[in-house]
Amino acid sequence: MNNAQFDLIVVGAGILGLSAAIQAQEQGLKVCIFEKNAKPVGATRRNFGMVGTSTLTHPEQQWRKSALETRSFYQRIQTETDISFAQRQGVYLANTALEWQVLNEFAERANNYQIPVHLFSHEELVTQFSYLNPSQQFQGGLVFEEDYSVEPHVVGQRLLAYAERKGVNIYTNACVVQTQYQHEICQVRLASGEAYRANKVLICHGEIIDVLYPDLLQSLNLKRCGLQMALTQRFHQKLNASLYSGLSISRYPAFEICPSHAELVKASQQGFIKEFGIHILIKQNEFGELIVGDSHEYHSINEAPQFEQREEINEFIQVYCHEKLGLNLPPIQKRWNGYYLTHEHELACVTEAEKNIFLVSAIAGKGMTTGAGFMKEILEQNIY
Repeated sequence: MNNAQFDLIVVGAGILGLSAAIQAQEQGLKVCIFEKNAKPVGATRRNFGMVGTSTLTHPEQQWRKSALETRSFYQRIQTETDISFAQRQGVYLANTALEWQVLNEFAERANNYQIPVHLFSHEELVTQFSYLNPSQQFQGGLVFEEDYSVEPHVVGQRLLAYAERKGVNIYTNACVVQTQYQHEICQVRLASGEAYRANKVLICHGEIIDVLYPDLLQSLNLKRCGLQMALTQRFHQKLNASLYSGLSISRYPAFEICPSHAELVKASQQGFIKEFGIHILIKQNEFGELIVGDSHEYHSINEAPQFEQREEINEFIQVYCHEKLGLNLPPIQKRWNGYYLTHEHELACVTEAEKNIFLVSAIAGKGMTTGAGFMKEILEQNIY
């Protein structure tokens, strides 16, 4: 048994674990993180790096508050060290009259929720965003000023380094294989055989469900979502915004405040698009390459994660970008799958597995946008 004893041990150095550890350390707790890999490689790495503060959550739900708290968390750290967090406009492009109707309805209501947006006509779009093909028949677009960006290939590593500088004890390549509450203390055992003690434990396990409390996780009726993403070669122009398709309008919760949204969902979420949960996102990274995707396939956590991609999805995205967004994508240089856990009814699952040992599961695809604010609330409810 290692002689060190911590107030809090965090298992998993993704965005949830890192933001929890940093905030707990700031409150004066003695904190330790164990990460099974050399650096964060799960959903914190395998994403677009879009921080959709305005649209990824319904503006009347608690997640909106979490998104704003998360923005403040990033902004505060960015003033101290470069974690790649920056404001970047988000542009939703409408091809159909119904998509355009929903964008207009949102623009009419946005001020009620302090969401700064601007409607752009077709002419204004192709003038402001010169990389869009002017012959493309856009109805128009909605520009969100409150969108932000991080670089997914560095943000996890930089937050990990920041946490260490702030006094969080960091152990990488350290796989936790057992946690238990015993003799009024939490004990954490690594695959190496080493054991550590803490008053409380937070397990932020991502999509890994077969090591710690697998039976309990099975009982939660979770689903694993697999996403297809790709990275192009360098684009010939600098994108001054992140791009969202009309399919994103029908998918993202913020647009549910619009009277025509349900009609749009019914019209657009059909056939192949509905079967594979496809909507199109494009974000340029710091090297000028485009991160492009994505799709959503839901499977039981009893099934092995799929390792292959569906080429028909890749082809659909390529054609959609050309025909609907007026963008000819550069050649693809890399493809990968991302994974996260989700629940059919719950927006996230927090479970006390044993006394003072908490599992944080199934925040789904909104961790980068809401994670720090969400974990602040979890810390206040269960740890302090």
